[in-house]
Amino acid sequence: MQLCYRKAKTDDIPKLNPLLNQLSESLADPAKMAEKMEKLDRNPDCFLLVAEDTETGALCGSLLGVAFEDICGACRPILLVENVVTDAAYRGRGVGRGMFEFIENWGREKDCHYCILVSGLNRTGAHKFYDAIGYSAVKGFKKYL
Repeated sequence: MQLCYRKAKTDDIPKLNPLLNQLSESLADPAKMAEKMEKLDRNPDCFLLVAEDTETGALCGSLLGVAFEDICGACRPILLVENVVTDAAYRGRGVGRGMFEFIENWGREKDCHYCILVSGLNRTGAHKFYDAIGYSAVKGFKKYL
């Protein structure tokens, strides 16, 4: 397996949508997804990452990184990581670890001083992985608007 970590493109939607469906309850509307991806792409503080198996062309992982401003202390940005998914067929093969290394390096380039990872409480297997790569669990609040 040969992996390439890169910014997602709207051409990826046919492969990205089913991958992200492993996180959600239904597929996204491809047109709406394209609109949102184009908006993210125009924002230099957002990075929609995909991991591609270059031998097969499969998208085997994705996550969204967002650098946002902080007004405390040194006023350095914070990296938020959300929508993390590794395709079930690729779990345990280094895809997730590689995606986090990539996005954390991007965050360092943005001068982020720490990272916040958002994950659903029911994803206990993923939480074991996050703990193994140095993330600590903190209870938080979530409200759908």
